[in-house]
Amino acid sequence: MSLQKDLQESLNRVDEAVHKERDTNDPERAIRLIQLGYALNEAKKFITSLQKEATALLLDSDWDRNPVQEEKFSLETKTGAPRKQWDHERLVSLVAQRIADTAIDMDTGEVTKNPQDMIAELMKYAAPSYWRVSALRDLGIDADDYCDVGEPNTNLIYRSNDV
Repeated sequence: MSLQKDLQESLNRVDEAVHKERDTNDPERAIRLIQLGYALNEAKKFITSLQKEATALLLDSDWDRNPVQEEKFSLETKTGAPRKQWDHERLVSLVAQRIADTAIDMDTGEVTKNPQDMIAELMKYAAPSYWRVSALRDLGIDADDYCDVGEPNTNLIYRSNDV
């Protein structure tokens, strides 16, 4: 039996266990679900580690990095460098200055963009993926009026006791 088939069968057994829990109502159910959640969380960490290792091995192999199309999946590479610890203040200042420079007609000296237009243009470069809801609330702005609000998510945070 292939490794992929073994893994798929294991995942199917976990899926069946979860489906069984939908129909049970015994007092031990919550404990079983908590234990299952912990096991899945640990498996996710393990799989992430294995996936990183397998990726490194593949990228170090003689594979030419051309896209791969299989029956059940396709594969392509995307490369990007992680960027952290941005100097937001300096970058915002520089981008704002460049935008302000383009907002002035060089022939007449007239300012062609109002502050709102310049801020909107700044957002093209900054593109935050979220808004700070509490900070907006402090300005008297209800963030919910400016976005689609989904159902609240409750995440279970499992932390391993292993040191």
